Amino acid sequence: MLGPWLEVKRDQTFPDPTQFKTEREFNYAAITASMFKKVIVEILQFIEQQEQTLKALNKKKYSKEDIKFKIGQ
Repeated sequence: MLGPWLEVKRDQTFPDPTQFKTEREFNYAAITASMFKKVIVEILQFIEQQEQTLKALNKKKYSKEDIKFKIGQ
């Protein structure tokens, strides 16, 4: 699924400076990698939040208890 692939990409190290001809090229690659990692973290957090919501809704749907609306809960 998407989650494990994103986790691998998030955990990759920054670009190797020896692979670039100029400092500007390396800086661009490092900035791009950093931004990509930040986006990945946000996506993973969103996925986790949606999974928790789904679990709560399924628990509510399949619960045999009578769930009533209670103020403050």
